[in-house]
This record gives sequence, structure tokens and C-alpha cells, in this order.
Amino acid sequence: MAERLAILVWAADPAAPHLCATPFYFAAAAAAMDVEVEMYFTARSVELLVDGVAETLYADGGGVAETERRTVAGFLREAHRFGVRMYACPAALQAHGVNAATLRTEVSGQAGAAAFIGRTLDAGWRTLSF
Repeated sequence: MAERLAILVWAADPAAPHLCATPFYFAAAAAAMDVEVEMYFTARSVELLVDGVAETLYADGGGVAETERRTVAGFLREAHRFGVRMYACPAALQAHGVNAATLRTEVSGQAGAAAFIGRTLDAGWRTLSF
């Protein structure tokens, strides 16, 4: 059984916050099971990694009492606490005008399509896509 998981995050668009927490939730769950987890952010999903953006997004869509609402940043920090490594695609950063200097401290670095494809071709890794 593979104990390594690479997650491609491309459809978690900040304009649709109800879609943004799930990749972090699955990453944290896998890491809690002692799985090595890497997340690769591309397309508009790289904007979730900009310092301050995830704090403005609520995962629940607003149907929950204010005191029980969780921001996407809370899910992101939880995944990071479990050891999940997060990578921003350099091409996506450029395409969306994101300066790498504005990325959150939880971001491990930059890695793009070749890095993720390398994981998909390695029999020791499983993949998910959000």
C-alpha cells in the first residue's frame, strides 16, 4: 500500500469558498493516518496560498451559526500542522499576478506540472484531484 499522497488542487477557486476547504480536509485526514502528503496548487487555487486570502473565506457557505463557522485558513493550518507540504505552481502564480513573496509561511515552495506528474508516475504515490 502506498503511504504517500499527492493532491492536485485546481478547482478550489476563492470565488467559490464552499469548494476550498475539502482539499485541506482530505490532506489533513491522510496525514493524520501517517501518510506523507503533498498538495500542488494551480489555476486560481494558488490564490488560496496568498497571505490573508484564506482568512476571508468561509467553508460552510453561511448556513451555520457565526460562532461555529470555520475559515478556509483554519483547514489550511490544520493540514500544515499534520505535516502536509504545499506547493504553488510558478506558471499559475504568474498567470494570476501573484508575487511569490506574498505566499503564506505554510507554503513549502514552488512546484508545477512536472513535479505533480512525476508523483503520478511513481508507483509509490497515490493521487487525488480537487
